[in-house]
Amino acid sequence: GNSLRKAFLKAPLRFSRISSGFSSSRMHPVLKIRRPHHGVDYAAAAGTPVHTVGDGVVSRKGYQNSGGGNYLTIKHNSVYSTTYMHLRGYAKGIKTGVYVKQGDVIGYVGSTGLATGPHLDFRFYKNGSAVNPLKVEAPPVEPIHEENQVAYRMVRAVTMAMLKLL
Repeated sequence: GNSLRKAFLKAPLRFSRISSGFSSSRMHPVLKIRRPHHGVDYAAAAGTPVHTVGDGVVSRKGYQNSGGGNYLTIKHNSVYSTTYMHLRGYAKGIKTGVYVKQGDVIGYVGSTGLATGPHLDFRFYKNGSAVNPLKVEAPPVEPIHEENQVAYRMVRAVTMAMLKLL
């Protein structure tokens, strides 16, 4: 009854390299001043699909004038949320309030806002505070609750029997 799937993917896209890491004091490449960078920048070709790292609801979508450009935030549960910035555009059907599943395409790499080239600025929050996405220990997906174990085993047995008939 325990899931082997993790609650979060390690990265939200196929990328060529990490162009900037999580830092409390980074020289901003456009503004030329030191300021925190509470995300990880993944360099990738413009238009590369961006996937949600976990199941959740799109809680914010729009344009961030302070530098993030086109962005969206996904609330995964009461503890975790993720933000995806500098997007060229959004996947079809993505809007505030929509439920997304781990791995769904939610947008495309771009260079909107303050950016020197196409990349994804990926941010991870735990209880509202930014944490380094590269150091997040992804919890396993919720296991099947005890009261549903008998029903699960029955469905599994029937399914396995049907598969043997193929």
